[in-house]
This record gives sequence, C-alpha cells and structure tokens, in this order.
Amino acid sequence: MGAVANASVSAHEIAADGTVPDKASATATTGSDGSFTLRGTLHYPLLVRVTGGSFTEEADGSTASLSGELDAVYLNAPSQMVVSAYSNAIVADARAAGGLSASNIAAAISRVNAFAGDIDVQQTTPAFVAAGTAGTAATVTDGAKMSLALGAESESRTASGGTIDASTQNIVAQAANGDTLSTCHAGAGNMADDGTLDAPPSGNCALTTGAAVHMKNARNRSGITSVAQIAPVMPGAVQTAKGSASTCGDRVALLNDNRALFEGRRDDVQATLTGGLTKTNWASFTTVSSWGPLAGQYGAIQPPAGCSDIDTFQRELVMAVENFWVDQNINYCHHHIPGWLPPDDSALADPKYRNASAGSTSGAKGSSTQKYGMTCTAQRSGIDGSQIVQRKGQSSATALPVAQVQWHGVDCSDFTAWVYNFAGLTKDHTEVETGISTQACMTPAGAASTPQWASPAQIGVLLDINHGNFDTTSKLLLPGDLLYITLSPPKKNGVAIPETATSTIGLSHVVTWTGKKWSELRNGPEGWRYDPAHIGEPGSRLGGDLAYILGDDDVLGALTKLDPYMIIDSHYAGPAYRPFYGWYRGSVSNVRRIVGADAVRANPELADLIIEQQPSMSRQAAKGTLGQIVLASKHGLANGGYRLHYTQGSNGALAACERVGIAQ
Repeated sequence: MGAVANASVSAHEIAADGTVPDKASATATTGSDGSFTLRGTLHYPLLVRVTGGSFTEEADGSTASLSGELDAVYLNAPSQMVVSAYSNAIVADARAAGGLSASNIAAAISRVNAFAGDIDVQQTTPAFVAAGTAGTAATVTDGAKMSLALGAESESRTASGGTIDASTQNIVAQAANGDTLSTCHAGAGNMADDGTLDAPPSGNCALTTGAAVHMKNARNRSGITSVAQIAPVMPGAVQTAKGSASTCGDRVALLNDNRALFEGRRDDVQATLTGGLTKTNWASFTTVSSWGPLAGQYGAIQPPAGCSDIDTFQRELVMAVENFWVDQNINYCHHHIPGWLPPDDSALADPKYRNASAGSTSGAKGSSTQKYGMTCTAQRSGIDGSQIVQRKGQSSATALPVAQVQWHGVDCSDFTAWVYNFAGLTKDHTEVETGISTQACMTPAGAASTPQWASPAQIGVLLDINHGNFDTTSKLLLPGDLLYITLSPPKKNGVAIPETATSTIGLSHVVTWTGKKWSELRNGPEGWRYDPAHIGEPGSRLGGDLAYILGDDDVLGALTKLDPYMIIDSHYAGPAYRPFYGWYRGSVSNVRRIVGADAVRANPELADLIIEQQPSMSRQAAKGTLGQIVLASKHGLANGGYRLHYTQGSNGALAACERVGIAQ
C-alpha cells in the first residue's frame, strides 16, 4: 500500500508474559506522507499499532481507507519504524506461535524478512525510482525491495478483493513455507525471468504472484522489472526437481534434467553468513580456521509430479548430486564447503591456508617443524581439474604433485554432509555433522538418554553392517548409504593382527554406497566416464588412485576380473568413484542410512542390525573426558560382536569414535 495519511499511531510496552496493555506509552498521527514521530521515553519490547487513515493503492492508484489495524513489534530501539502488512505478518506469526515472547518474535522476524528479500521489513522505507533503474541482484537496494514488496501486497489484495488481514495471513503462510517474492514452493512455483509463474491453483503463491504482476505494472515504482534482480542469493529455497514419473528414480536422468537447478545451488551463497561473512565475500573470506566457512542450509528438492516412490527418488537424487560434484573436479581439501577459496599464503615457510606439503592427507603435520598440517592434496590441477594417476604401491605422499594445486575442495565427511545438505535432505547443518566421529557414532536412537555434553544426534539409523558379516549383509545396502571405515588394522610382520574382544580401532573415513558394480557403470549411458582409459582426465569419474587401491597397474584388467561394487568418496585427489576393495572392504565398520530410515525397524532382516545407544554400558567421565556413550546392535550383543565407543574429550577437545571388539 502507499503512504497512509492521517492514521492514529500508538506504542504499547509488551509485558514480560507477552501481553500488551491497552494503555499507550506514546501516540502520534501520521502526516500526508505517512511519517510519524513518537515522543517521550520508550521502553522495549514495544508493539506499535496503526489504525484509520487513507492511502493510494500502489497497484491501481485508487484511494482506499485502512480498515482494521496494522502492527509492528520491536525487541530493541530501531533506527526507524516502518509499519505495513509485512510487520503485521511478523506480529501475527509470533502470536500464532504462542505469543509475543522474544523467541517467537525473533523467529517471525527472520522468516518474514527472508521472504521479502532478506531485508528488515520493520526498518526499511521504500525507495521509489524510475522503472528499470534498481540495478542487478548484486546492486538492488533494500529500499527497492521494500517498494516491490509493498506493490506485491497491493497487487495481490486488489486482484482478489481481499483484506489486509488476508494478505497478512498469506505472507505468514508463504514465509513459513520458505518462499520469497521471486520463488513460490507450492508445487513448481518458480517465477521465470519473464514474470510468469507456474504453480498449482491450490498453491498459496499470492504475494509471489503479486510481485510478478507488479514488475510489469506501469505504476511499479521499485525499479525492479525482472526476477533476476531479486533472485535469492542465500541457500534455503525449496525447489522442485524436473523430470517425470518414469525418470524420478534414475540418477542419470535426474542429473541431466536438473543440471541448471544444481548449478544454481552451486553458484549461490554456500556459507553460513556469520561474523564478517557476507553475500559478496563468503567465497574468499579469511576465516580464523583454515577449514573456511561452515555450510549454509539448502532447502528441500521436491520430487517431480507423478513420482510415487519418494525413498527411491531421494536415494537417486543423492547419487545425482554426488555425480554432479564429482564432475566439478574439486580437490581433497580440509574445507567445509567446496566453493571457498582460501587466502594465498603459499609464500610462507609453513602456510596455514594453502598447504599441500608432503604429509598425511588426514591433515596431520608433515614434520616436527610444521605448525600447520596439510589443507589440500597436490594430486589435482587447478587449471583443468585433471588428476595425477597413482601407480601400484606408490603412496600419495610420493606421487609427483602437479604444477598448480586445485584449492577448492572438501574432505570425506564434509563431502557426505555437504551432499545431503545440497540435496535438501537435512533441515539443519547439525543433522549430518562434518566431523567423522560424530557422523559415524551418534544416533537418534536412545536420544532421551543422551548426555548434554554429547554432540547433536544425527538423522538416520546406524546399522551393524561390517567387514566381518559383509558377504551376507551387503545385499541389504541401498544407494546413498554411508559406510564408515576404520583406520588400517594393526599389523605384525606385515600381517594384520586378529581382532579380539578388546581390540580398539578408530573410525577415520566415510564413503557412499552407489549400489552399482563397475560393469554396470561402464556399460551404462555414461560409460566413458568410467573407462579406465580416461583416468586422470577432466570428466572422468574414476579416482586417480585406482591402481594403488587395486594393487595392479592394469586397472582395466583388474576391474574386469573383479567387477567390484563402486563407492564414492573424497580422498586422494577429491570426490570420485573407487572400487569397494582392499582397505575399504577390509575395514568397513558400520553404516548410516538416512533415506528410508523409518522403514528399517519394520524390516526383519535389519531389525537386529540397528545400532543403538546402550545407557547401561555408558561410562562416567574419565580423566580428560566428559564421558563416553556405548552403542551396539542386538546382533553384536548376541554374537560377541563389537561396540562403538563415542568419547567426548573435555576443554573443547574433539570427540573420538572407536570400534571395540570383533566385527562379525
């Protein structure tokens, strides 16, 4: 709506219990331009109420009277007060959540601000400019966004003949759904650059539709005429995958159909914007940690219309996402997100951010003189993403580095956490932790008994599928399952020492089960990507370390003979396909299933393999620790199998996940 003239304004201090007294602490009347001044000492939190007055509709220029009231709420003193249908939605949202408590208000502010374009709707005045002069998505001002937001509400309300209260509820509903003025998630719901909107009739896309209409309205004073100018630059938007019912369970088709969707997410803001991180500097910001920024949160990806088997769709979506990121030719780096480029400190004797010294790819120090460990391996070119091909018996430390190191990349557990986030299958970044110990050991089962010191419970269910029972249990694995791998077993005279009831070994790695054998991939629609003749080349999905893993420089011959199942992990030169053979096969400890976890307990073949916390076995804090959680399966307890010990160190030390006992 336009500026509301001659309206009554009153300010009411909100009580500690969230109630609002009738008595006002200050009052005012708006001028012809809608401005007002509240005089006196104001105490916060504060509710501002506006009633009466008249305005000129942004949509059609008609004169209208304000019926009902408009509210705004402030937890602290603002720079200015802006009262509109959007501030009204914040108040309505908070009240619907249980009342005007500080937490409810803060949550409502966050949702509505994000919906309007990541602006503060209660402190941003509209900026009226000439059509087409608002600029690009990078330069469009908050005032221009606010102007469009007001126009969108006016268009929506006048078109439907509805009330401001109805508009308020529409804003609340769309904000709660993760919508924006450029994107509606009630079905397809995405606005095209030409302003058209594709959403089902039953979908509530009222304000988004209003924005599309207002962009083409000659009365539009925001200067924003294209959705590209207000496209969200933060992850979080819910999107709908392209495809059909026949292709929703096909990872190859899902990647081909949704490449633009994936590229949009890749090119969006990948980081959580905290501290000095902004939309423009996140990709190169010098964080205190050499690991770079934490990942932002992506929204869900809904299945295509007609897709009935949602679990299969989500599993194949995970594989399509993993294939997409394998194709990005990123390196194996100790970074949380792939899009972060660390600052160039390579000229230093012991660089913190760009360190590819010959050492452990686990990030440990390469020598006693080093303060910092390896951040990125030196097995992938930063020019074209090509890999150094590792030979039989040649360790990664002795493989010749390329001339230029690729400094974009992620490590194993950051990759698995990133993939499930990128695919929209996690609601919070803590649901699949980037730390390997928490990701491998923590479980929601028995969460009521989880001590407060423990890291957040992880989504999904843990399964006792291990190297001892793998021949009989591997048939139960599904694409997207995460397999946790232990350190190489202790050896004596080059021979692995047999496990005992007290054998203890740490979990150190995680890989993704693809459900495909090498021959299926090689003979499939993208067969050239799995052809050993192309190992090391950009576009190949095979890891450059296959000869080392197989123990045979004749990779084609070995793969043809063995025809192993293939897994995806970030190791050596980064995310790639590798055979489930050697260290992987001999050291698998347990499995996490995220997609279809609820169905596991109903499956008689899996019920006894579920790994749960065993409260009676948990241990009190020992010296230097906060405590220990013990996890085991019914299968393991009945057959003398292993336990998982999740031990939390004190004083900020990292947690440890160890397998104790015999894998069987």
